[in-house]
Amino acid sequence: MFNRSVLLTGLTLLSLAGITPPSVPARADTTLVIGLAADPTGFDPEAVANTTANFVMGVIYDSLIRYESGTAAPAPGVAERWEISPDGRTYTFHLRHDVRFHDGTKLDAQAVFWNIDRLLNKNNPQYIYNTGTVEGHINDTYEGLIGYRAIGDDAFEFTFKSPVAPFLNSIAMEGNGLVSPAAAAKWGSDYRNHPVGSGPFIFREHRARDQVILDANPEYWHGRPKVDHLVFKEYPEPQAAVLALKRDEIQILCDLSSQSVPAIRADPNLMLLTQPGMTVSGVALPTNVPPFNDRRVRQAMNYAIDKEALNKGLYQGLALTMTSPVPNGMWSFDPTLPGYPYDPEKAKALLTEAGVKDLKVELLTYNSARGYNPVGPALAVAIQGYLKKIGVDVSVRQMEVGAYLSTVRANTYQGWVMEGWTTTNGDPDNFVGELFGGRAVPMHNWTHYADPTVDKLIADAVAATDRDQRAAIYREAQARIMEDAPWLFINSTTQVHAARKNVKGYVLNPLQMFYGIEDIWLEP
Repeated sequence: MFNRSVLLTGLTLLSLAGITPPSVPARADTTLVIGLAADPTGFDPEAVANTTANFVMGVIYDSLIRYESGTAAPAPGVAERWEISPDGRTYTFHLRHDVRFHDGTKLDAQAVFWNIDRLLNKNNPQYIYNTGTVEGHINDTYEGLIGYRAIGDDAFEFTFKSPVAPFLNSIAMEGNGLVSPAAAAKWGSDYRNHPVGSGPFIFREHRARDQVILDANPEYWHGRPKVDHLVFKEYPEPQAAVLALKRDEIQILCDLSSQSVPAIRADPNLMLLTQPGMTVSGVALPTNVPPFNDRRVRQAMNYAIDKEALNKGLYQGLALTMTSPVPNGMWSFDPTLPGYPYDPEKAKALLTEAGVKDLKVELLTYNSARGYNPVGPALAVAIQGYLKKIGVDVSVRQMEVGAYLSTVRANTYQGWVMEGWTTTNGDPDNFVGELFGGRAVPMHNWTHYADPTVDKLIADAVAATDRDQRAAIYREAQARIMEDAPWLFINSTTQVHAARKNVKGYVLNPLQMFYGIEDIWLEP
């Protein structure tokens, strides 16, 4: 007859026999540390706009949709699908049913409405412009919006006055991340220091000028991240950053200095990850300040710089000379434009023609490597040297990135400014409109260049829904901007990150953000 006594497990039997069973170690928590060159200036996605802060916000927040891995193509995200009306004016997004913010509140259509209303409705108690300086992409994303509404709990609709071709790309930006209404109401104007999103990582702590600490979101709709903790740590000195990577104190290094590339390549434990860059780098010239309101003077500055020599030497061959306001990899790029080849004699002749001599100017620059300029302030020093050869006296002033941005965006600085841009949405408007459109003064257009013809071309390109038609319009705008020379057009850089070889699942994105970070893991 079968004995129904309690069955003992193998471990229990060992214990009863006086034998201590071997311990089974719990899986150790894993922490991924990413090195940055600067400290984030805040974490409210529509209030704060700079690359360093975006790195962090891109892993805290979800936008309505996301980008396909390794590309700038829109893909399902919080919204699992969407439709565009035949006239191109109305976008309807259908939301997933199981998404929650990190504080446990539901991310539904009502929460989306609250987010949009916070940006656009002056009567909203949490109106974003009442929280402090706003640096985000509100005007670019929602210009021409005439209506927005929640349709039940699971759908949301935007209606524009006319078609807005870049809208899908724009709504996916980390700058359009969705914040928790409850958290924003709780923290008010200090919300930017207490971010709550629905993304793969949960904000824990920001130690200013040191690090940002985040924890994996176990309920993330796209799957729990493969590492338990994520740290963004500041390393403003390139040598210290590379040393930290070699010592395994960090596992990924972005904002990599070009001068560090040989050391990375020589280390058998490290790998260099590269991708054609969607970046531009140069100097914003104040077109509203004499003598730089004279196009000939601005053109002279461009002819005075040997961009090819800079690319080969200073940039280790990881850059291409700018011959257009958009980078070579952008689909509207016009390869027929000649740009400004090195011609110091022509530069001198243009200055003489304009009646300019004994010119002195200050050049304000950030003090660390950036994704769009991996040599950092060394570029400013090189420009200083070239311009001295044509009789222009340039003094270089370096500032920490946050202070530099605040100085320029205050709209009172009248000198030259080192400026660069990595596309935030993968659309040509993000270069032509953001850097050279009158609408973007002073947040991103630091030249104060506002040409009515260019502004109309920008508006026409945004309203066109056919890509070929848009490309033709942008080519016309590119030619006019290059002729007017509101920038010192220097180069477009290759995106370069470094990582330890035990980092797996890491895919670069042309927008330089850490999209898909939940798929990165560390091999023991």
